[in-house]
Amino acid sequence: MAISKYLENGQEFWKVYIHIRSVNNKSKRFQKTVFRITTEAEARREEKRLIGQLSKEAQRFDGLGLSWYDVLHLWKKEVYAGYLGRITERSAEGYLSIIQKWTKPWNDRPASEITRADGRALLLLMEKNGLSRTYQIKVKNIINKVYSWGMEFNYIVGPNVSPLEGLMIDKGEEKAPDIFSLEEIRKFLAAAKALSHHWYPIWAFAILTGMRSGELHALTWEQVDLEKNLILVDRSYDSNVKIVGPTKGRYWRTVPINSSLRNLILDLKQNMNLVNSGFVLPRSKDWDNGDQAVPLKAFLRAIKVKPIKFHALRACFATQMLANGVSAPIVMKIGGWKKSATMDIYLRLAGVDTKGATDCLHFVPEDINFGDNVFSLTARR
Repeated sequence: MAISKYLENGQEFWKVYIHIRSVNNKSKRFQKTVFRITTEAEARREEKRLIGQLSKEAQRFDGLGLSWYDVLHLWKKEVYAGYLGRITERSAEGYLSIIQKWTKPWNDRPASEITRADGRALLLLMEKNGLSRTYQIKVKNIINKVYSWGMEFNYIVGPNVSPLEGLMIDKGEEKAPDIFSLEEIRKFLAAAKALSHHWYPIWAFAILTGMRSGELHALTWEQVDLEKNLILVDRSYDSNVKIVGPTKGRYWRTVPINSSLRNLILDLKQNMNLVNSGFVLPRSKDWDNGDQAVPLKAFLRAIKVKPIKFHALRACFATQMLANGVSAPIVMKIGGWKKSATMDIYLRLAGVDTKGATDCLHFVPEDINFGDNVFSLTARR
């Protein structure tokens, strides 16, 4: 399946070629080529039309519907054409990369023949690979979404339910997230600054602003207003597709600049390479590729501080703000959190909602003597 551009008598045209193989008979192909299309947009519309047309022909030939790979491809086309609501191309790319990684053995099989046994095998595989329950649920939900779409449009013929629908994923024991205490934050940043570590300004920025990695990567000088002491957060870098787009929540927000952050920004302004590049923070290949956790964990091991994820720096920002009396709605507004459930976790970590609750318990006499003369309540009289 391809769209290509060619010249004819000095004029540019677009060509669309589509072929779809029979699931039952690999030698059977349904194919068609359309020439002399005048625009790329028209070519993409023609590609979508041909895929639908040839897919139906293949379905009639097979009586089974499309392969799982073809269903994924068609779903992606529908997203790009804007027919599936608010799913963005960026989100679709992320969803597809996840599905293709974990359902690769399903690719050449008719989607209608993928069973609940296959679904259970997939969940077991993710469990054996040590994936979190949250990630497993995410994979399950994405597959259910795509499979339901395929059934609705008759690309998947026969089944009336996704192979993962109804399968339970044990949430397991809830563990407190690994984040830094105030003392660990100070030790971490002090060591990084003392060593003039390349990542120091990025790490410090993350803890002082609560900004996500992609938002920090995309941060430019035009977003920093030192007169109003505000940072405008309205864009984010996606390492999967190497482009800058909207923030995760798809809305802009502002982050206040305190004195520590202001000094850091003024120091960064002395680096003319950064100023000329337009970006506030230094670039690195690791960061461009989305591997920001690698240098962080390596550095933390070197200074004998427990390794945490890069995203946990954002949690450090939230818990320290909450612990210092900033209300949860304000922290959510600054950090761009939408779900109160996430903030509830940070409230528990900060201990704000329970602080002082036991101050009313005065049961032990203050002058009690636990020396040699201990009276036994169980001693016989």
